[in-house]
Amino acid sequence: MIKHLSLSFLLLSLAISTAHAEKADSQQPLHISAESQTYDGNKKVTVYTGSVHMVKGTLIINAARLEVVEDANGGKIGTLFSGPGKLVNYRQKRDGGPDLWAEGEADKVVYDDTLELIKLFNQAKLVLLDGKKRTHESSGIYISYDSRTDFMSVNNTLQGISAPGAGFTNAVIYPVEDKPKAAPVKVEPKVETKVDSKTEPKPATKPEVTHE
Repeated sequence: MIKHLSLSFLLLSLAISTAHAEKADSQQPLHISAESQTYDGNKKVTVYTGSVHMVKGTLIINAARLEVVEDANGGKIGTLFSGPGKLVNYRQKRDGGPDLWAEGEADKVVYDDTLELIKLFNQAKLVLLDGKKRTHESSGIYISYDSRTDFMSVNNTLQGISAPGAGFTNAVIYPVEDKPKAAPVKVEPKVETKVDSKTEPKPATKPEVTHE
């Protein structure tokens, strides 16, 4: 009994740790590759330039330039800039399913690793996917996305607020595909075989024993 309880507890622990793995991007180390970098210890600012590739857990961002500012508590805010003819693009795993993703692009992207909040400025587009299938797409001049709560805000000004006459935001909501239904199982009717009493075999009779 104790062995069964221990095994059940272990399986439950593994399931819980797996379920929360996607929510721990803020606790993962930040990996950055670039053609060059500079660091200002007094301002706690690091600048990366040239083919910047940033990875933090499931988060991946590609840009031409990245400026990382560290606050007093060790939190980091990264501002990523696009290059000529190429927008900043990012991709991150979403919670709630085994293959849910968010993909976005913009002229400038700001990422707060403490809040796990990403902001997209100018030519901003955010796409939600289930595997390779798009489920939702939004575009505008400003988009913010909170990966912890799966909350998106799209506005028509760079300040992150909506103003009358400042333009429009756009959205595309894709239909949900119906899952194929299983074919009905055919049940063959039972055929009852009647036994005719006239043709029913009679029990064998014992041979008569004669005494001489």
